[in-house]
Amino acid sequence: MIKIAQVFTSILMTTVLFSCVQVEPVQKSAKENIAISTARDSNRTFPPGSTFSLEPKYAKETSLKPEQIKESYQIYNNSLIKNLEKNGFKYSPESKNVAFHVGFGLALSNDVSDEKLSNKFGLTPGLAEKSDLTKGSFIVYIQDGYSTQSVWRGAVQGFTHENLSPEQRKSRVNTIVDQVMALYYQGK
Repeated sequence: MIKIAQVFTSILMTTVLFSCVQVEPVQKSAKENIAISTARDSNRTFPPGSTFSLEPKYAKETSLKPEQIKESYQIYNNSLIKNLEKNGFKYSPESKNVAFHVGFGLALSNDVSDEKLSNKFGLTPGLAEKSDLTKGSFIVYIQDGYSTQSVWRGAVQGFTHENLSPEQRKSRVNTIVDQVMALYYQGK
């Protein structure tokens, strides 16, 4: 009886050992990396229900085609409105008499270097260049609507994804906007 139990245990252990599979962890590609940097310039906060306007800022020189610029800015514009409204603020298409202005801009690294970004905006997320990938930057800032004093700034760097479907592109932008804006809301 003991021998039968030992044989049974040996067979069971052998079966268990051979059925184990080692799975290699999935590595995120460098293309998925993003870096975020933010700075709070004022303790000014805005209560829920405050109105805001959007002010897109365009790079003077760009390697993008006009239709690419228009499409990209529209996606970021819509994502910012969605995010801010989800957090209790009200969008106004007019920039007069709003509690705060949200400015934003987009640039590729071959159009605006990290050094220029740092000199003009005071932030550099620091995503390392990759020779086979194109790095882009999204900057966003909030200014008091009455004094125009800077309240908060954020910068995100990531690698472009040229082959995404329109829905995938919107989803990626929403993720980026949500991540950087979450840092604004945390600092309140």
